[in-house]
Amino acid sequence: MPSGKTHDAITTLLAAPTFVAAWGLAGSFALAFAATVSMLFGGFMFGPDLDIQSRQYTRWGIFRFLWLPYRMLFKHRSRWSHGIIFGTLIRVIYFAGVIALLTTAAVYLRATLTGGAPPDFERFAEAFWAIEASISRGVGPHAVWAVLAGLWWGAASHTLTDVAWSVMRKGSEIF
Repeated sequence: MPSGKTHDAITTLLAAPTFVAAWGLAGSFALAFAATVSMLFGGFMFGPDLDIQSRQYTRWGIFRFLWLPYRMLFKHRSRWSHGIIFGTLIRVIYFAGVIALLTTAAVYLRATLTGGAPPDFERFAEAFWAIEASISRGVGPHAVWAVLAGLWWGAASHTLTDVAWSVMRKGSEIF
Protein backbone atom coordinates (compact mmCIF):
# COMPACT_ATOMS: atom_id res chain seq x y z
CA MET A 1 0.00 0.00 0.00
CA PRO A 2 1.12 3.58 -0.51
CA SER A 3 2.93 5.23 2.36
CA GLY A 4 1.44 7.90 4.58
CA LYS A 5 3.56 10.47 2.71
CA THR A 6 1.99 9.39 -0.60
CA HIS A 7 -1.54 9.65 0.81
CA ASP A 8 -0.72 13.09 2.25
CA ALA A 9 0.70 14.27 -1.10
CA ILE A 10 -2.41 13.09 -2.97
CA THR A 11 -4.68 14.81 -0.43
CA THR A 12 -2.71 18.04 -0.86
CA LEU A 13 -2.78 17.82 -4.66
CA LEU A 14 -6.55 17.30 -4.64
CA ALA A 15 -7.27 20.45 -2.62
CA ALA A 16 -7.34 22.92 -5.53
CA PRO A 17 -9.41 20.73 -7.90
CA THR A 18 -11.78 19.96 -5.03
CA PHE A 19 -12.31 23.67 -4.38
CA VAL A 20 -12.92 24.41 -8.06
CA ALA A 21 -15.35 21.50 -8.45
CA ALA A 22 -17.21 22.36 -5.24
CA TRP A 23 -17.51 26.02 -6.21
CA GLY A 24 -18.79 25.01 -9.63
CA LEU A 25 -21.34 22.61 -8.15
CA ALA A 26 -22.47 24.72 -5.19
CA GLY A 27 -22.01 28.18 -6.69
CA SER A 28 -20.86 29.37 -3.28
CA PHE A 29 -17.37 30.28 -2.12
CA ALA A 30 -18.29 29.46 1.51
CA LEU A 31 -19.61 25.99 0.65
CA ALA A 32 -16.62 25.28 -1.61
CA PHE A 33 -14.30 26.36 1.20
CA ALA A 34 -16.16 24.15 3.70
CA ALA A 35 -16.00 21.16 1.34
CA THR A 36 -12.28 21.68 0.68
CA VAL A 37 -11.32 22.11 4.33
CA SER A 38 -13.39 19.02 5.15
CA MET A 39 -11.66 17.10 2.37
CA LEU A 40 -8.27 18.06 3.80
CA PHE A 41 -9.41 17.08 7.31
CA GLY A 42 -10.82 13.83 5.90
CA GLY A 43 -7.56 13.01 4.16
CA PHE A 44 -5.17 14.03 6.92
CA MET A 45 -7.10 13.24 10.11
CA PHE A 46 -10.32 11.35 9.44
CA GLY A 47 -9.43 8.69 6.91
CA PRO A 48 -9.64 4.91 6.83
CA ASP A 49 -6.32 4.27 8.59
CA LEU A 50 -7.63 5.34 12.00
CA ASP A 51 -8.01 1.62 12.72
CA ILE A 52 -4.23 1.10 12.87
CA GLN A 53 -1.13 2.89 14.15
CA SER A 54 -0.89 5.36 11.26
CA ARG A 55 -0.12 8.98 10.47
CA GLN A 56 -3.82 9.78 10.69
CA TYR A 57 -4.10 8.12 14.09
CA THR A 58 -0.89 9.72 15.40
CA ARG A 59 -2.01 13.21 14.37
CA TRP A 60 -4.78 13.09 16.95
CA GLY A 61 -2.07 13.52 19.61
CA ILE A 62 -3.47 13.39 23.14
CA PHE A 63 -6.94 12.80 21.67
CA ARG A 64 -5.91 9.45 20.14
CA PHE A 65 -7.80 7.70 22.91
CA LEU A 66 -11.03 8.72 21.15
CA TRP A 67 -10.22 6.20 18.42
CA LEU A 68 -9.28 3.22 20.61
CA PRO A 69 -12.78 1.67 20.58
CA TYR A 70 -12.93 2.22 16.81
CA ARG A 71 -9.61 0.41 16.40
CA MET A 72 -10.94 -2.53 18.42
CA LEU A 73 -14.24 -2.67 16.54
CA PHE A 74 -13.01 -2.58 12.95
CA LYS A 75 -10.53 -4.78 11.15
CA HIS A 76 -8.06 -2.88 8.96
CA ARG A 77 -9.04 -2.61 5.30
CA SER A 78 -12.48 -4.03 5.95
CA ARG A 79 -15.46 -2.65 4.05
CA TRP A 80 -16.45 -0.91 7.29
CA SER A 81 -13.22 1.08 7.61
CA HIS A 82 -12.05 1.42 3.99
CA GLY A 83 -15.40 1.11 2.25
CA ILE A 84 -16.18 3.91 -0.19
CA ILE A 85 -19.76 4.23 1.04
CA PHE A 86 -19.79 3.02 4.62
CA GLY A 87 -16.30 3.95 5.81
CA THR A 88 -16.76 7.69 6.19
CA LEU A 89 -20.37 7.37 7.31
CA ILE A 90 -19.37 4.99 10.11
CA ARG A 91 -16.53 7.29 11.23
CA VAL A 92 -18.86 10.32 11.26
CA ILE A 93 -21.48 8.45 13.30
CA TYR A 94 -18.83 7.01 15.61
CA PHE A 95 -17.13 10.38 16.16
CA ALA A 96 -20.44 12.19 16.70
CA GLY A 97 -21.39 9.57 19.26
CA VAL A 98 -18.08 9.86 21.09
CA ILE A 99 -18.30 13.66 21.16
CA ALA A 100 -21.93 13.49 22.36
CA LEU A 101 -20.96 11.09 25.18
CA LEU A 102 -17.98 13.19 26.25
CA THR A 103 -19.98 16.42 26.13
CA THR A 104 -22.82 14.89 28.14
CA ALA A 105 -20.38 13.51 30.71
CA ALA A 106 -18.62 16.87 31.01
CA VAL A 107 -21.89 18.77 31.46
CA TYR A 108 -23.12 16.35 34.12
CA LEU A 109 -19.74 16.39 35.88
CA ARG A 110 -19.77 20.19 35.93
CA ALA A 111 -23.31 20.22 37.30
CA THR A 112 -22.35 17.71 40.00
CA LEU A 113 -19.22 19.62 41.03
CA THR A 114 -20.96 23.00 41.15
CA GLY A 115 -24.04 21.68 42.92
CA GLY A 116 -26.37 22.66 40.10
CA ALA A 117 -29.00 20.57 38.40
CA PRO A 118 -27.88 18.86 35.19
CA PRO A 119 -29.70 20.07 32.08
CA ASP A 120 -32.45 17.92 30.63
CA PHE A 121 -32.58 16.59 27.09
CA GLU A 122 -34.54 19.63 25.89
CA ARG A 123 -31.68 21.97 26.86
CA PHE A 124 -29.17 19.80 25.01
CA ALA A 125 -31.42 19.83 21.94
CA GLU A 126 -31.75 23.62 22.11
CA ALA A 127 -27.97 24.00 22.22
CA PHE A 128 -27.57 21.65 19.24
CA TRP A 129 -30.16 23.56 17.17
CA ALA A 130 -28.53 26.90 18.06
CA ILE A 131 -25.17 25.62 16.81
CA GLU A 132 -26.78 24.26 13.63
CA ALA A 133 -28.60 27.56 12.99
CA SER A 134 -25.39 29.53 13.46
CA ILE A 135 -23.53 27.34 10.95
CA SER A 136 -26.39 27.64 8.45
CA ARG A 137 -26.37 31.43 8.73
CA GLY A 138 -22.59 31.63 8.38
CA VAL A 139 -21.91 29.10 5.64
CA GLY A 140 -25.30 28.41 4.10
CA PRO A 141 -28.16 25.97 4.43
CA HIS A 142 -26.22 23.19 2.72
CA ALA A 143 -23.13 23.40 4.96
CA VAL A 144 -23.65 19.95 6.47
CA TRP A 145 -23.81 18.38 3.00
CA ALA A 146 -20.68 20.23 1.88
CA VAL A 147 -18.79 19.04 4.98
CA LEU A 148 -19.98 15.44 4.58
CA ALA A 149 -19.05 15.47 0.88
CA GLY A 150 -15.60 16.84 1.73
CA LEU A 151 -15.03 14.23 4.45
CA TRP A 152 -16.17 11.51 2.07
CA TRP A 153 -13.91 12.70 -0.75
CA GLY A 154 -10.86 12.94 1.54
CA ALA A 155 -11.35 9.36 2.72
CA ALA A 156 -12.40 8.07 -0.72
CA SER A 157 -9.19 9.41 -2.27
CA HIS A 158 -7.27 7.33 0.28
CA THR A 159 -9.23 4.17 -0.52
CA LEU A 160 -9.06 4.74 -4.28
CA THR A 161 -5.29 5.21 -4.03
CA ASP A 162 -5.01 1.92 -2.12
CA VAL A 163 -7.09 0.14 -4.80
CA ALA A 164 -5.06 1.66 -7.65
CA TRP A 165 -1.81 0.68 -5.89
CA SER A 166 -3.02 -2.93 -5.50
CA VAL A 167 -4.10 -3.13 -9.14
CA MET A 168 -0.76 -1.73 -10.35
CA ARG A 169 1.21 -4.07 -8.10
CA LYS A 170 -0.75 -7.15 -9.13
CA GLY A 171 -0.57 -6.11 -12.78
CA SER A 172 3.22 -5.84 -12.61
CA GLU A 173 3.41 -9.35 -11.09
CA ILE A 174 1.67 -10.79 -14.14
CA PHE A 175 4.23 -9.38 -16.59
